[in-house]
Amino acid sequence: MSETLFSWVLVGAYALMVVFIAWRSSRRTKSVETYSVGTRQVSPIAVGLSLAASLTSAATFVINPGLIYLYGWSGVLGYAVAAPLGIFIGLVVFSKSFRKVGDKTNVLTVPQWVGDRFGDRRLTVYFAFLSLLQITFLILIVVGLTLVLERALEIPVWVSLGMVVGFTFTYILLGGASTHILTNSMQAGIMIVVAFIFLGSGFEFVRDGIGAFFERLAAVGPHYESVTNPDSLLFRNLFEVLVANFVVGVAIILQPHVISKALYLRTEADVNRYLVTAAIVATLFFAVLITGLFARLALEGPVLPPDVVMATYMVEAFGPFLRAVVVLGLLAAGFSTMEGILVALSSIFANDFMRNLLPSARRTGDAWRPTALRWARAFLIVLAPVTIWLSWDQIHNPSLSVAIFAQNGVYGLFAATFVPILVGIFFEGADRRWVFAASVTALVVHFGMYYGEITMYHNNPAVPATAAISASLLVMGVGSLATGRRVRLATEAPAVGPAGEGPAEGRKP
Repeated sequence: MSETLFSWVLVGAYALMVVFIAWRSSRRTKSVETYSVGTRQVSPIAVGLSLAASLTSAATFVINPGLIYLYGWSGVLGYAVAAPLGIFIGLVVFSKSFRKVGDKTNVLTVPQWVGDRFGDRRLTVYFAFLSLLQITFLILIVVGLTLVLERALEIPVWVSLGMVVGFTFTYILLGGASTHILTNSMQAGIMIVVAFIFLGSGFEFVRDGIGAFFERLAAVGPHYESVTNPDSLLFRNLFEVLVANFVVGVAIILQPHVISKALYLRTEADVNRYLVTAAIVATLFFAVLITGLFARLALEGPVLPPDVVMATYMVEAFGPFLRAVVVLGLLAAGFSTMEGILVALSSIFANDFMRNLLPSARRTGDAWRPTALRWARAFLIVLAPVTIWLSWDQIHNPSLSVAIFAQNGVYGLFAATFVPILVGIFFEGADRRWVFAASVTALVVHFGMYYGEITMYHNNPAVPATAAISASLLVMGVGSLATGRRVRLATEAPAVGPAGEGPAEGRKP
């Protein structure tokens, strides 16, 4: 029996299931609202599973284990302990208040939320433009899935790349958020099974106890079993391992495709069930990162490039059937986040960018909805070849790993978005000019530190992002003091209307 037969069969069955869900969802996707946030009739547990799948993705199951394979235990502490802790705290702190404010005007996206909160359409357009930085993380996912399919199905890399982009873009174009939530729930179930398979694959290395396991890690090389790894590019000291990753973890929640999940929910009780589900399942998924250590102990020969580690380990560690199941799980991990990014970006382009730039769109009001849906779908058609081009370049010319390319882009977005959403949720009376200044400061500090090669830590995107968030908070604080404007804690979700149009009536869909 062919080594790839099981993989082809399971991948084909998965594709048919997704196509069926997309077809069903497309029948309900008649407006940009249902495309962006669905019908809001989905179980909070399903949304929680969707969030857990979106948070982890190909970065956790495919790419980041390769960096841990390269640098050791310090990577596990940074990516599987410090970052998740920040993520879970961020979810608890931001989700409920973000949903309350969003409900006041029935917002669909993060840029619209910011513009409505501070009463300025220009902020909506600005943050819609910044959201394009998420394309860098989209490239990470596409590269990871392409390399997995290439090895699992034994096909040329360009065929694998075309399959990943063509398939996912097509079914999201049809169904939008309704497809995304339903497929994410299915994908999360597959990922749970595969997470246990990956964790079980390292049993032989831990069966003699934790002490013996760390002795094996120590034998790999200097600092491989240590809390920090001075020889690495990402985990050289406690600040890089714990502080920077924790701060980035909190900021990750402000990604458009993550924080906007709260807008899918109808009630406060729904948010509680959603958060508990997401935290439990995501903890299991983050544990998969330790597989990078198993791969280093299991794979013989020269050290591999980090981006191909999991694809290689999958082939070497599992027989044809288990390998097929693992391939399915890796695809589910990647597609789950890829879907969320595509829905977020296309919705932002139509609802926030084009709607605010086109005078005719502002005049037509609700009549814009069918046009907005067409713009969202047109954006995906244009984005597809751009994604293929950038992914091909990262496959052949990575800077250590595609993870660095992705982190540099999305961490800049996190940093620029952090203060506006923080202030928008928890404070009233803030001057929108200083909100904008704080956001621009974050961009200048993050990208200036990275590309200007400022300090020896510039090549770890988490460090410039942490510096950028700190500088942004400082600018906001100084600006508030300088203007003498009273900024006070918000006691309840403020009743704001569409940007620049005064209070809204606060309607539920």
